[in-house]
Amino acid sequence: MLHPLAFRNPNRRNHHAEKLDSTGTSPGTCCFRRVVTVGAREISLKSLMWVVFTIVLTREISAQSIDPEPTERLDEIQAQRLEKLGSVAPDPPATTQNSFPLARYLLRHLNFSVNGLGTGHGPAIGSAFQWYRDADRVSLNVWGNVAIHEFYTVGTGLELRRFSKHDGRIALEASHSDAPQLDYYGPGPNSSVHNHTNFRREDTLFSLKASLRENRHFGQECRLGGLLLHVGPGTNDDLPTTQSVFGPIEAPGIDMQTNYLIGGCSAEVDWRDVPTDPHKGTYATANYNRYQAEALDEFSFNRLSIAAEQYIPFFNRKRVIALRGVTELSYHGRDQVVPFYLQPTLGSDMELRGYPRYRFYDENSLALTVEYRWEIGAGLDMAVFNDSGNVFRRPGQISLHEMKNSVGFGLRLKNQRNMFVRLDVGFSREGFQVWLKFATQL
Repeated sequence: MLHPLAFRNPNRRNHHAEKLDSTGTSPGTCCFRRVVTVGAREISLKSLMWVVFTIVLTREISAQSIDPEPTERLDEIQAQRLEKLGSVAPDPPATTQNSFPLARYLLRHLNFSVNGLGTGHGPAIGSAFQWYRDADRVSLNVWGNVAIHEFYTVGTGLELRRFSKHDGRIALEASHSDAPQLDYYGPGPNSSVHNHTNFRREDTLFSLKASLRENRHFGQECRLGGLLLHVGPGTNDDLPTTQSVFGPIEAPGIDMQTNYLIGGCSAEVDWRDVPTDPHKGTYATANYNRYQAEALDEFSFNRLSIAAEQYIPFFNRKRVIALRGVTELSYHGRDQVVPFYLQPTLGSDMELRGYPRYRFYDENSLALTVEYRWEIGAGLDMAVFNDSGNVFRRPGQISLHEMKNSVGFGLRLKNQRNMFVRLDVGFSREGFQVWLKFATQL
């Protein structure tokens, strides 16, 4: 999927920062697919220059990543001919690939973006490296992102692959993230946009994962990890801090935090034709986790996350209807509560695209999307969409009534392998949002 560039409604007075994944999922788990999310309050000349530079760089990297087999094959044939004639083959001419291996390596592994860690941070740079050993059975991963306003994420992981006939894998990962300006409007679906505040969240995650994939269509994973948390006042001077506006009742955990032991399992079914740019098929995943608070048992809870997608093609797959549904349900005792900084949110580049990022918080959420896409040219698709969603206090309150709605349109730029630029414009009763996202497949 494409974690977007959000140009804000001109009448909004600040930017939003991207919330870190509460499960601790790192942005660099896969070396060869990176998603860049960006946002700005208004379109300036500097921002446009960064956008143009990123698009050009993405196209160049995609073009250079194609295997140069034809040229190498011609050189090999020529060498064989010269050998048969009793001649010594001349040295091959210097090429960019051979002359500058370090520059090419860095170009393939560096991400350049504007606001790459969320909305409102300015220019950012990120990278993900992966090394293989023992016939690709062992891989070492290192990733990192940094932006202005002191947003950053760093992590590392070691993965053992193919230790069973079902492609068994074991991975050890550690990551640290710091988001100084995350948005909070208050709890529930009726929170007011005028209660806009910001807080700071720091995460350190350690995890052990074991997975099995019997085939391309079915996979399962279990994990155990520790999450170290710290929450404090936000650093955005244009907004009040969350602590100065909301108390423990409206923002549980605002006055005290605890670390967590997290354990759970997940399963997924994937029958999409091309996972990076699907036109046909079904995808579904279910994830169940236990969040056990170390110091404050009142903050312990269980979470069930379910997502499903269906793609319906017609007109020779030139047009597609995409359906998507996502729900997150939290279960706990009557004397327990989910801290506000671990609650599901709505408002992003994927859900309720007409609302600001993290516009709605609560213990449970439901989001539905209907999108119609059609090809208007080679490598260019257009889309119109309708998003619906809501947040609610208890799992039993899930309902399709009184849902928030947003509509909009978008453009997608693609190559032969995946979608690498996506632009969406969403409209809602609170204004509009523009989301621009870059993804690079190398």
